[in-house]
Amino acid sequence: MSRKRELSEIQVLPILESLRFIEQHRSSVVRFGDGEIDIINGESIPYQDYDEQLAVALKLILQRPSSEDLLVCLPDVFQKIERYNQNAQFFWKSHFEKYENFYQEECQSDWYGSTFLSRPYIDLEDKSLSVTYFAAIRNLWQGRDILLVEGETSRSGVGNDLFANANSISRIVCPSKNAFDHYDEIMEGMLEHVEGKLVILMLGPTAKVLAYDLMERGYQAIDLGHIDSEYEWYQMKAKHKIKLKHKHTAEFNWDEEIEFAQDEAYERQIVATVGIEPAKEEEAIVTAGETISIIVPVYNVERYLKRCLDSLVKQTYVDFELLLINDGSTDNSALICEEYARTDSRIRVIHQENAGPSAARNRGLELARGRYITFVDSDDFVEVDYLENLHTALEKNEADISICNFNSFNEERQSFLFSITKEMYFEQTYTVEEWLNQENTAKNNLYLTFTFSPLKLFKRELFDGIVFPIGRLREDDATIYKLYLKARKIAFINQGAYYYSQRSEGLSRNGMLDDIRSMIGNAEERIALLVTLGYDVREHVDSYIKRLKKCQADSLRAGQIHLYQDLTAKLDLIEHYQKEK
Repeated sequence: MSRKRELSEIQVLPILESLRFIEQHRSSVVRFGDGEIDIINGESIPYQDYDEQLAVALKLILQRPSSEDLLVCLPDVFQKIERYNQNAQFFWKSHFEKYENFYQEECQSDWYGSTFLSRPYIDLEDKSLSVTYFAAIRNLWQGRDILLVEGETSRSGVGNDLFANANSISRIVCPSKNAFDHYDEIMEGMLEHVEGKLVILMLGPTAKVLAYDLMERGYQAIDLGHIDSEYEWYQMKAKHKIKLKHKHTAEFNWDEEIEFAQDEAYERQIVATVGIEPAKEEEAIVTAGETISIIVPVYNVERYLKRCLDSLVKQTYVDFELLLINDGSTDNSALICEEYARTDSRIRVIHQENAGPSAARNRGLELARGRYITFVDSDDFVEVDYLENLHTALEKNEADISICNFNSFNEERQSFLFSITKEMYFEQTYTVEEWLNQENTAKNNLYLTFTFSPLKLFKRELFDGIVFPIGRLREDDATIYKLYLKARKIAFINQGAYYYSQRSEGLSRNGMLDDIRSMIGNAEERIALLVTLGYDVREHVDSYIKRLKKCQADSLRAGQIHLYQDLTAKLDLIEHYQKEK
């Protein structure tokens, strides 16, 4: 058995060296990214459902050392990851948290080419070398006859000059999703048209196996997915990933709202189509998933907002709408919202006069179109599989609400105050009464997880008749338990997929007074409702007494003597009753 190597020991050639190697040896190329690793490990990705045969083939290719015939590529992020922007760094660090052991055990070759030879622009921190990268890429087909094998919505090179220096272009057009289902037909079509041509593949994980099999037959085939989007962004000098209106865009995997332009040159280049049934394809796009409405109240968070939005648009569960409710921000937050909405059609921005987080959430609920609802605070951020894990837990357990845990991040110290590690992971389902009793559980900070509006995925119908109270502190505490009471089953994942931002801004003296009153009032209201509904309230009474004692100390410390006296009177009554009993 080979030894387990450190991630930093995995050697990947830089982009230019990889491209020079390909040109020198006329090598075929197979690129492994996060999607291929997901499939090898048994997961589906947006444009390819898990297929055991595909997973086995990908793993066998990954384990093959690079040679002059075939360059096997990995992401160039095992050393000097700071070359890439913060969004990319966050994504790959999260990816390695999930798959570190896999890379250590399976990636044993002495060296690899760079997967990013097809991603030479948008994620780079320093984009000055991109002109050199694209020149080297285009030189691979300079004066050659090329056969493009791509998805129906890809239209690589349409509207730009990416392949203008090729001698000729032919195309085989395949399904944009689950192309592996048509593998034999695609290979048969290629073999009819490949003679004398360089094959360029833009077909997701299927492209890897096609490139390998063509190499085995003596042809040069380069897996180059995403290069067209990168070239478009490069030409427009984009700072963020901008959705292309006339064809597929990398990372916008459902291919919605594309307006294909009539292009006679493109039509003439098509020599074969495989597995394309237009009516069914359109239907598949419309019904591809169950939409989640993400509601994000935004107020004066320009310092943190991009981090939040970047984590949301990167979600592996892509069938969502993102409702940004700008609650009268007076900094650049509203402009940032509009900027992101221009780059992603799933984002809607709603501007309103400042009315507080409850009003913003209620507005989002009024406008939400999704089957499911989740809330994210605009200074927080989430893991890339946050939505996917919540949705899977809800569906798998036939629950009405799914909940994950969180990590608490202190912005001032730039450190974690509390985090859920891999060793703490567990899944559990609860009846409503069982979950209500978790409010008093300190382990894993469940008493906070219980109350927060974020961390949860709700079925939309639970909100019928439920709104957040306007002008009231602790609005989560006054609302979320009512949604629990309408549920039948609750699924919990003890996984820190949500990052709660702890900042130094605190309550004023009067604000703290209102906060304490809200804490006590919410607890009393809840106990009254639970008693009316016939629930066993012993756990909730214990929690209420603990609140009274905490708030009694807080009010005295803050000099709120009248409030201190009110709380003391209640505690004295409780103590007297318990003694008499």
